Order: sequence, then structure tokens, then C-alpha cells
Amino acid sequence: MPLDAQTRLLRVLQQGEYTSVGGRTAMKTDVRIIAASNRDLRQLIQQGLFREDLYYRLNVVPLRLPPLRERAEDIPDLVRHFLRKAEEEGLPAKHLDGEALEILRRHRWPGNVRELENLIRRLAVLHSGEAIPASAIAAELKEPVKSSYDEGEEPVSLSAAVERHLTKYFADHGDRLPPPGLYDRVLQEIELPLLSICLAATRGNQIRAAHLLGLNRNTLRKKIRDLGLEVIRGLKAD
Repeated sequence: MPLDAQTRLLRVLQQGEYTSVGGRTAMKTDVRIIAASNRDLRQLIQQGLFREDLYYRLNVVPLRLPPLRERAEDIPDLVRHFLRKAEEEGLPAKHLDGEALEILRRHRWPGNVRELENLIRRLAVLHSGEAIPASAIAAELKEPVKSSYDEGEEPVSLSAAVERHLTKYFADHGDRLPPPGLYDRVLQEIELPLLSICLAATRGNQIRAAHLLGLNRNTLRKKIRDLGLEVIRGLKAD
């Protein structure tokens, strides 16, 4: 939030009044503010990017929302919710069995609820059967890049691996074509592990990760936000 916007919000909280855009007359208001952030506001205060007085005005009753890995009991309800959303968007009704849900409960979910939502939407689109088996979940949650390969097995290039995956994907649909939007879905599946690995390699340092990827830092930030990646800030990179 820009500092001028923070100042206007602080005025609302302190004086209970605001001025409309282009207006000059202050108007009274009586509201309660519920604010949320995925940023470390204390760190932003130290950097001069967030007003300390606004922080204390907002931080009256702090609520901590635990990451998804700490509330695995919520996963079945979230899965059903996301599958219903996919059905409302025109996709066939699908469900997961108990073994599949257990695999989801054991996953660490670095991308939190957004990562789970993206996974369920991807499975709802890509999987042709009504019941999504545990094997499909296990395959999706495997490490995207292997650093080694079995003895006697030739390493597979990324393009060859993608081609193999897409060939099987089209074959699973038989005579039917996959749902529209395949290009964006494939790019997103590649982007998520790519950004995750680069951020891990740079210990959460977004400047170094952006340089490694050859991206503008703001572009990387937007991708992190859009993909729902959880980044641990403040770690020192070697």
C-alpha cells in the first residue's frame, strides 16, 4: 500500500472521516477494519515502507491464520469446495477417495491454500475419470525435477519429458480433444516448480531469484502472488 494511501486510512481510523476523490468536504464514517497481509509489516516499518502508527492502529486484535500444513483436517472440506467450483464452471463432477485425501494431508503445501486450489483445478481439468485416484495425486506431487537417475537409465530432457506427458494426456482423452486453455495450464505447471526451486536456491532472496530467472523483480513478485507461493523472507543468501 503506498504511503499516501496509508495516511488516508490512518485518518479514517483516528478521526472517523474521509474525503472523496476530488472532494474537499470531510465525511464522517463509522466502520470496523479487518486487515490481512502476507508481508512482514514490522520489517516493512524498518524499511520505511509502512507507517508504524498505522500498524499499531490495525494491530488491535491480531489473528494468525496457520499455514495449510498445520491444519490438514481442513483439506477434505477445501477439496470438496474446489471441486464444486470446478463443476459450477462446467467441468464434470469428480471426487477423491480416502487414500488420495491422505496423500494430500501428508503434503507440506509450500503454496498454502492457493497451491491446493491450483492442484484440484488441474486434476479436475486433466483427469478424465469421475474418481480421481490416489495415483494421480501422487504423480502430481512428486518432485518436478530430479537431480539424478537410475543406473543405466538415460537422462531425459525437459522438452522430452513434457512431450511424453502431453502425448499421454492426449491419449487419455481418446477421440476427444482436451478442454480449452491448454497452453496457459501447461505454462503454469512449469512455472510453479521453476520459481519454487529458484527461490529455494537463493534462500528466498527475490532479487537474486529474479536475476537467476532473468526476470524483472516486480514481474517475479507478481508471479509469486499469482501462483500463491509462500516465500520465507529475511534469510541470507550465500
